[in-house]
Amino acid sequence: MNIFYAPPSQIHGDMAELLDQEAQHASKVMRMREGDRLIVVDGKGGRYEGPIRRITKKSVQIELEEHQQFDEPVPKIILGMGIIKKRDRLEFAIEKAVELGAWHVALFRSDHGIKENVRMDRLNAIAISAMKQSLHTYLPAISMHYSVEEVMDEFYDAYCLMAHEKADTDRSVRSISKDTKDKYLLLVGPEGGFSPEEVEKATVKGAKLVSLGPYRLRAETAALATMSQFVT
Repeated sequence: MNIFYAPPSQIHGDMAELLDQEAQHASKVMRMREGDRLIVVDGKGGRYEGPIRRITKKSVQIELEEHQQFDEPVPKIILGMGIIKKRDRLEFAIEKAVELGAWHVALFRSDHGIKENVRMDRLNAIAISAMKQSLHTYLPAISMHYSVEEVMDEFYDAYCLMAHEKADTDRSVRSISKDTKDKYLLLVGPEGGFSPEEVEKATVKGAKLVSLGPYRLRAETAALATMSQFVT
């Protein structure tokens, strides 16, 4: 059955309304008609099912006959990632992080990364698509930060792990992921990794250096390798 996204602001009582791209996808691409059933997720743990009652040029209205509310994931995984220079690799990393269950993706500018802005609207659209495709019901937020320090300050209550090539190979993400923490902040650098200054500042703030193994990984691969250790 087809899955669509409607934020809580578009759900009223027993009715949900698809707008913009979601409405176009349902009515124009999928050619759904009144009476067809579909599934709606609200990005906040809600999963709804019901038939289409009305289709207009701008919206698709669904009568909600079934509702499930899913608990928030435990642990919550925040991926802190330096901005990757190549857009397609950054988008790939976002897509796969969502599929792997990221709670939040915090992008940051770094000493070895690019300084330009990224298209947050496009990244959010990719996150929505990945959430639906992977059957998740929680949509991770994507935020932009000016430094790795700012990310750590934002998520001060998370247990922070920084992937770094000089970390002791005995201290792997796999071994740490077996601990019982409610929230993890996983820090991965951009191409070129973290600068010595960034590592020093992060460790002073409490980050623990962890190894991803003896081989050098691309930035997006490192992000996914770190995330994958927390998939249950």
